[in-house]
Amino acid sequence: MNIDQQLNAKQNSRMAAQDRYLGRIEKRETAAEEMIGELSNGKFYVWPTGGKYREGDKAELISFLLRNKYC
Repeated sequence: MNIDQQLNAKQNSRMAAQDRYLGRIEKRETAAEEMIGELSNGKFYVWPTGGKYREGDKAELISFLLRNKYC
């Protein structure tokens, strides 16, 4: 195996790992979005099982759910 093949193999491995990581993140964000509800006045809320009720914008609530491992 020459050096070019070895470098290409490492690059392919890195790219595959990055794709898997991004796929996992996307799956978790989708699960978090499904847990978010919308109030009649346009605010968003989340009330995870065993957690605290929170209101805020969608990005903030997704971050809260991911950070605290609710999804």
